[in-house]
Amino acid sequence: MLVVRQDIWRKEKMQNIKSKTMAIMIALLLTISMGSTLMMPTASAHTPPWIITPVAYAFATPTPIGVGQTGEIFGWLNYAISGTLITNNIRFHNYHFIVTAPDGTVQTFDFPYVADSTSSQAFTYTPTQAGTYNITFLFPGQTYDFGGQYQGDYYTPANASYLWTVQEQQAGALSQNPLPTEYWARPINQEQNINNAMTIGSNWLGGDSQSSGLMTLPASYIQYNGAAPLTPHVMWTKPVEFGGALGGQIQQPQQAADTPGAYYSGMAYNIRFTNPMIVNGILYYQKPLGYSGSGGGEVAVDLQTGETVWTNDNIFPTFATIINFQTPNGYGPGGAQLWQISGSTWLGYNAFDGKNVFNITSVPSGTTVRFNDGNIGKYQFSYNTVTKTGWLALWNVSRLISGNSDTWSGPNRSFAGNSSTAYSWNVTITADLTGDTNPTIIGVVPGSEILGASSSLATVSQPNPNHDPWTIWALSDNPATEGNLTWIKHYAAPPFNQTQMFATQPIDPTTLTFAMTIAETGQRLGYSLTTGEKLWGPLGVQPGFQYYSSREGVPYMGVLYVSGLGGEVQAYSMTNGTLLWTYGNGGVAGNSTEMANNGPWGLYPTHVAVFAAGVLYTFSGEHSPTNPLYNGELTRALNATTGAEIWTLLDWSGCGLGNSMQSFPVADGYGVMFNCYDSQIYVVGQGSSQLTVTAPNTVTTVGVPLTIRGTITDISAGTKQNQQATNFPNGVPVVSDASMSEFMAALYEDQAMPNNVTGVPVIIYVLDSNGNYRTIGTVTSDANGMYSLTWMPDISGDFTVYAKFAGTQGYFGSSAETSFTAVNAPATPTPTAQPLTSVTDQYFVPAVAGIIVAIVIVGAALALLTLRKRA
Repeated sequence: MLVVRQDIWRKEKMQNIKSKTMAIMIALLLTISMGSTLMMPTASAHTPPWIITPVAYAFATPTPIGVGQTGEIFGWLNYAISGTLITNNIRFHNYHFIVTAPDGTVQTFDFPYVADSTSSQAFTYTPTQAGTYNITFLFPGQTYDFGGQYQGDYYTPANASYLWTVQEQQAGALSQNPLPTEYWARPINQEQNINNAMTIGSNWLGGDSQSSGLMTLPASYIQYNGAAPLTPHVMWTKPVEFGGALGGQIQQPQQAADTPGAYYSGMAYNIRFTNPMIVNGILYYQKPLGYSGSGGGEVAVDLQTGETVWTNDNIFPTFATIINFQTPNGYGPGGAQLWQISGSTWLGYNAFDGKNVFNITSVPSGTTVRFNDGNIGKYQFSYNTVTKTGWLALWNVSRLISGNSDTWSGPNRSFAGNSSTAYSWNVTITADLTGDTNPTIIGVVPGSEILGASSSLATVSQPNPNHDPWTIWALSDNPATEGNLTWIKHYAAPPFNQTQMFATQPIDPTTLTFAMTIAETGQRLGYSLTTGEKLWGPLGVQPGFQYYSSREGVPYMGVLYVSGLGGEVQAYSMTNGTLLWTYGNGGVAGNSTEMANNGPWGLYPTHVAVFAAGVLYTFSGEHSPTNPLYNGELTRALNATTGAEIWTLLDWSGCGLGNSMQSFPVADGYGVMFNCYDSQIYVVGQGSSQLTVTAPNTVTTVGVPLTIRGTITDISAGTKQNQQATNFPNGVPVVSDASMSEFMAALYEDQAMPNNVTGVPVIIYVLDSNGNYRTIGTVTSDANGMYSLTWMPDISGDFTVYAKFAGTQGYFGSSAETSFTAVNAPATPTPTAQPLTSVTDQYFVPAVAGIIVAIVIVGAALALLTLRKRA
């Protein structure tokens, strides 16, 4: 099998053309060129050959541009060369650009092969002088020599010029939105700022990170993009099957119960929640069915709310792609795909609705690698140990699909995976790679090195003494030297018939090193990927039970993290083997995995799950636990640099066999885990909060104290679930990051509510009647989410009160406002001065007055009697 290596023109163009302006220009060029092609006359033969006179165009952007600012220069013809397709190499040749600076300095740029099928060529340029640059684009003419009906046709020379204004001041761009500090959700509007979107948003595409025979990772374990959960704040939970405690089921009182007390989650061999995916804020996973870990149907739910987006009982995808398609119809991903493997056929489903969009048949085997453009590639390797020759090829999905010109014409396509279109390159291997077994690829650092072995090396933590000598090697994956032998080493077998094998995931692309381990002792060794020389080891002391998982070890950013059934996490420098830190054996809060009487291991088995944003997430679990499960297992978040504990949450992970790793997908700042304690999915990350504030509803008085109060509550989707809403009818309180672990365990995992819960700071501001905006105090909410502040208005008039919660690692911020009016107190009246009175005045005068009144009353009574007698 030989396929001539070709440059992938689409990828080259997208690397050079990055700006929005460029995208607009290319779209315009496509329209012009396609239109020009349609206007070409058609004939079966040309006698005499046609003479075609193209028109040349030149342009530069932005214009004007600033000194030292990088722009783009374009040149194109109004014709696309006859017969050109994305899938062939029929192109114009020998474009020539002359750039003359204001001081007369001349630079030339030549393009012997114009990669773009639309006849356009672009390149970046940074002017260094203010003034006018003269850009001249020259096409020297070309005779068609690609065969067929256009053979011998002649395109005449053409040229164009453009005057490019360069100023001292750099050309401005539209202001970009700042990174959001409030709750956000998908879709992320492009105007948000693409760079910000990359900072906060990410996807988890699942599947094998690299799938050679010596590696047993069930899924990727590093999230290089976006944010990560820095507290165990639970967004929502969702059961995938019956789980948790069984409850009583005694039917006959005279019989002893012989049924275990809890449901079993199939964690030994039928592991749940394998190969979940997160694409564009949607979580995809397979539900279990009975004892099987799958078969219950595919479910797509909103990552932040848990709401079901769609379900499909007939598909079983295990990985996803967001492929950077390059077709005449556009540039970039046309949605996302979920892939189900059935033998050598990949069934592709639309991630948006679960419907089939296209399939790939005859997919070859090989070492699977994901590339940064969303493409999945397979490094195929074949070697004959007799002739000591072989071949190495790169098969990739995007080339197969984008290379078909009718890809964008409709769904339900079927692509032949064994088509030559699917191959980026194929090279011959002439190096002597012979050893005691057939050579095989171990792993790849794309663009750098391919690590391989020609010896039978152990793949499980069991004695399997190495051949003496044993052989490993590296081939170049540099495009310039693809397939050349970088080095080959024949190592002496370790002493005492020990078993030296690769770590679970051996290669660290950051330092270009790889890790190995001694199965019997768990000691580690580090080797250079570029020379094969041993850099350090064997070293390290492992706890006893680590023997059963002595292969566990994964690198991240230059550090090898060793974990397993021994209950410790050890971090070693991949450069020199220095032990940087340990976690789990400290015996103190924040650095302890001790089990006490909760189980037989001494230290809880602790396994690396995922790395994201500088955080290492670990889980506890084992192959064959008791029923009911041991108490106290935790998922932990550790600082990957220092080993410091960031948070924990009660969780027994369905980790399954030995060194296999439970999926813990992280995307958009949220982490997802399956909890065997209750057979539910938990999503953790930063949630939403709601703040209320009230002030006196009546007019108050200046200088008189008043109370401003309110509540701050968690309004994440999980708080609306039946149990949580019932237990907290007035709303689930927002709590501090320090209280989060215990509070979430009480809220969602039936644990006792802690008595030391603390709230969060709320800042109170007022806008007074003079227009002054000022802070009047900061208060901390209590365990029920209430806060209050007593304050005295100091001037009269209308006041607006603002309460603001800035947010924490567990919650986004929120705010609320109210108002009141303060008036001045009424003035106290000044008393009137009264003359001094004597004792006689106080007693005698009133007495005389009283006697006079009495005489008047008696006189009136006598007169009335006299009148009655006369009558």
